[in-house]
Amino acid sequence: MTTNGPDREPAAEPDNRPVRSSGECAMSPEPRAPGLHEPGKEATVKTEGAALMSHERCLKEVEAQFGLIRDRLRGVCDGFSTGLYLYGAPGLSKTHTVVTFLNENSIPFEHILGHLSGSALFDVIEENPAAVIVLDDVSGIFKEPKGIQLLLAALGSPPDGSRVRKVPYRTARGTRVVDFTGGIVAISNLALEDHRSGIIAALADRVHVQKFDPPPEQVEALIFKIAMKGVAGVAPEDAVTVARFLAEECRNRGTRLTVRLFVNNALPDFRMWKAGKAENHWTMLVRATVAKEFMPQRPAARGMSHNDQMEADRRIVLAICKEFRDPMERVRAWKAWNETVRQGSATKP
Repeated sequence: MTTNGPDREPAAEPDNRPVRSSGECAMSPEPRAPGLHEPGKEATVKTEGAALMSHERCLKEVEAQFGLIRDRLRGVCDGFSTGLYLYGAPGLSKTHTVVTFLNENSIPFEHILGHLSGSALFDVIEENPAAVIVLDDVSGIFKEPKGIQLLLAALGSPPDGSRVRKVPYRTARGTRVVDFTGGIVAISNLALEDHRSGIIAALADRVHVQKFDPPPEQVEALIFKIAMKGVAGVAPEDAVTVARFLAEECRNRGTRLTVRLFVNNALPDFRMWKAGKAENHWTMLVRATVAKEFMPQRPAARGMSHNDQMEADRRIVLAICKEFRDPMERVRAWKAWNETVRQGSATKP
């Protein structure tokens, strides 16, 4: 038996790695989403897992609320109910949810936005006797006795069990009657009882009243889901960067984060800056929108310039989008990476 003497090198382990051909280059592995597959990250993974579970729970909860709204709309469209009163804080996609559902299901509807008098409401009902009428932020109609009487007639339940509700309108010239078979969906920031009318209770008894007012963490989860798909002509990697900055600014200033603030304010600010039409950086514009005042530019975190920070975020999101196809998986991967960055910043002196 042969043994290694004290002056001999130990026997080398056999190299079982595959041999490359002469024309094959030693390539670095394909980039993967940072922090997601690195070994030796047990403690970090546990923390990330808790954050991801919270994020997934928020998404499920807000999606469940959207599902309930869609069910109420199906009931109106299919004749199981005559109307829906949907209310909640502004900027949370109430109108978008209603209009998108009606369009996607090819439901004929008339969307009325702004002031509406009682006589104008009757004209709308007369012109759309079988359609869904969407009354969007027309709170004035609930202060008009004539308007409320028309709504009560249009939302009633005929004793014969049919869908036909007779809606009369009497003037000095005579009476006009509409056989109404459609439905009415009212969207408002106010609860129905806040309109302070003696017959509001009778109106509430005729329709489903649904509140939609998700907490900030659910709104943030929804915004990141929207951003990961790309929106308003902004690529996903840029939209996520904007969403991240907006959410942080809202948290720091105690401003309510809304989908409208993201889609109608922050993203257009970014697009204007990217098109070279803005004198200030997009982050300054977004910060001014959140604060409702001019705010001087401040340096980005970790000593990076804003352009470098945005480019770093872009690379991360591109890697995530390349590795994951499902939008939910992309959101989870982004939240995991974001949590890793936060923990790293917190441990730095």
